[in-house]
Amino acid sequence: MKKNFLPISLDIAGQKILIIGGGNDAFKKLEILQRFNADVEVLALKVCDKIKNSGVVYYETAYQKELLKGYLMLYSCSNNPELDLQIVEDGKEMGVLVNIHDKPELCQFVSPAIYRNGKITVAVGSNGEDVYESIRLRNTIQEFLTEKYFKN
Repeated sequence: MKKNFLPISLDIAGQKILIIGGGNDAFKKLEILQRFNADVEVLALKVCDKIKNSGVVYYETAYQKELLKGYLMLYSCSNNPELDLQIVEDGKEMGVLVNIHDKPELCQFVSPAIYRNGKITVAVGSNGEDVYESIRLRNTIQEFLTEKYFKN
């Protein structure tokens, strides 16, 4: 069945969010989530120095389903297809929303391309089908808003 994602805005400030994976993709996701004051933790066998130096709690250990308890959502940046499939099943069982990096067909939610200026947030999504087009349109909107409304 074709995915049909509902665009919504969630208050994730203080919410526990888990990133599985300790590489560059995980770090990029961490940077985005930190902008929204989420309580982000990282789990991976090996965590890169950028994540270690970011100030978040991280665990250098193997994934286990029981570790999902208490999280609102998780992002898997494991780049391990077999593990990702297990995470999808475990997330459903444990009541945790799951996003698998670059695999919208496995996701319960996807993140849009976001532009934020003060209290205004613009999110552009493509139903998980064309991330680069979403980013291009977000950048066009950002340029327009910056020129017309958010001049310094």
